[in-house]
Amino acid sequence: MKNQAMRVKNRMKSLRKLGLASAVVAITGCSAMPPQSEQEPEVMMLTEQRFHAQAEQEPVSANLPRLALSGQLLYQLLVAEFAVQQGELHLAAQAYLTTAYETRDPRLASRATRMAVYARDLGMALQAARLWVELEPEQIEARQSLAALLLRHEQPDEALQHMHVLIELAPKGKGQGFMLLSNMLSQESDHAQALGMMGEVVERHQDEPLARYALAHLANRLHQYPEALHALETLLQDEPDMLDALVLKARVYHALGDEEAALVSMGEAVRRHRDNDQVRLIYARMLVDAQRLPEAREQFQWLQRSQPDDSDVVYALALLALEAGELDEAEGHFMRLLSLGVRDEESRVSLAQIAEQQGQVADAIEWYQSVGPDADRYMDAQIHAARLLQRHQDLDAALDYLRGLSLHNQQHIAQRYQGEAELLSSAGELALAMEVYDEAVALFQDNANLLYGRALLAERMDRLDQAEADLRLILENEPEHAHALNALGYTLVDRTERYEEGLRYIKRAYRMLPNDPAILDSMGWAYYRLERLEEAEDYLRRAYQIQPDAEIGAHLGEVLWVQGREEAARAIWREASELDAAHPVLLETIERLQP
Repeated sequence: MKNQAMRVKNRMKSLRKLGLASAVVAITGCSAMPPQSEQEPEVMMLTEQRFHAQAEQEPVSANLPRLALSGQLLYQLLVAEFAVQQGELHLAAQAYLTTAYETRDPRLASRATRMAVYARDLGMALQAARLWVELEPEQIEARQSLAALLLRHEQPDEALQHMHVLIELAPKGKGQGFMLLSNMLSQESDHAQALGMMGEVVERHQDEPLARYALAHLANRLHQYPEALHALETLLQDEPDMLDALVLKARVYHALGDEEAALVSMGEAVRRHRDNDQVRLIYARMLVDAQRLPEAREQFQWLQRSQPDDSDVVYALALLALEAGELDEAEGHFMRLLSLGVRDEESRVSLAQIAEQQGQVADAIEWYQSVGPDADRYMDAQIHAARLLQRHQDLDAALDYLRGLSLHNQQHIAQRYQGEAELLSSAGELALAMEVYDEAVALFQDNANLLYGRALLAERMDRLDQAEADLRLILENEPEHAHALNALGYTLVDRTERYEEGLRYIKRAYRMLPNDPAILDSMGWAYYRLERLEEAEDYLRRAYQIQPDAEIGAHLGEVLWVQGREEAARAIWREASELDAAHPVLLETIERLQP
């Protein structure tokens, strides 16, 4: 520290030689300032500007001292300023504190308190905070700082005295004072002491509901949930309509994992405050999270009556109507969003999907095509329109549409290549699809999506070496590409005898996406190949539960069949056939096992 002081002192000597210490300025801006000579260094002006800027940010007192900035005082301020710039915070705090004692300026005491706290010198910080409170006894931040530092120095009785003063000083009344105190005590590491002190405040203000609320708020912040609930139950017995208490009670139950109790509390808040849209919105969202969608829909419908132009409410109603299968209602809400000029992309894609579900193919194509080129899902929408054209007209119409798009975005061009290849592949034109992929990969060599698509097509065409090479190239660039890991592992397990190697890749993918049904299916199939049938069944059942799918059903049925549980296998295959009776893996499995 002595060396730090010497370094700053040497810099001060250099500045004094330039005449800085002889200048006189007014600390408060109220005293007359002599004109600066043209030879005064710019550093002097910057120091004055910096000091006055800081002064404007400090709490303002009506009784600031009026004094001239002497050479010695300027020197001390410059020591502090340069120490701050050099990160020598302890030296800065000491210089500010010395200057604060000399000038009796509360702004410097405030600055000294902060610098000492930053320097982690809590002894000096306490000394500075005591001076700050002495100079500005009605300054809230000064009282807060002193009370907190007294707690750090294990002087809770004196700290409590300042807390009581703090409550009375709060500009918006005692309620704000209680919450200031609660927020301050929530930073304490000794939770029991913090709650005990807040309890003493409540004892002194037993007739103040906000004091009891602040105690519950503090207990919640400190994760002392039983204490929070006890305080809230007592409070609500006397103040059953207290909205903040009802909402806090719901939050506490949510933190405890009791969603039903949380919903009951929020429902009570809504019942007692029917016109409070913000509370109703929170309740509606909680109902969505709890998957109580019909009830959530009722709440959003209520909100729409009072807020017909609230786009978030309209959007929620649109999604809930879709979930309920109310397509006409959902369509109306999405059209409303378009008229409000919000969620344009989501609305157009959703309207296309609704038209598709209703069998209105021409409308669906038109909606997909209306998605603008700046939208994130622009090419997805165009490719989907092309698929509908292929399904309801022919492949040439679909390809012509994609190839006719005017594209300048390189990502969009790559997506168009992939869309063309997928259209050709779905039509059974595998060789032509591979030509498209080859051309695309030549242009976009490291594009993971194109390489992945080509790998899947190569596997389908029994070109296993190429499939493996493409997947390994993806993993060279993106070692944590979960889907490439899964595809490579599944290919090795399903199409070769490299079962252990394949399982290692699948396990890496599983660690990243443990609930992905495709990866779970691969895990199950790998264990089946390794004749670990119980593990295979476990993974395949989990996959089938998450996503009932014909191929997963085929695999699960085969595992059951090999275990001798033939009737259970047939039951699974019947279910899978209802999902996709023409699935090639399902058909091949059934024909192979029960010809």
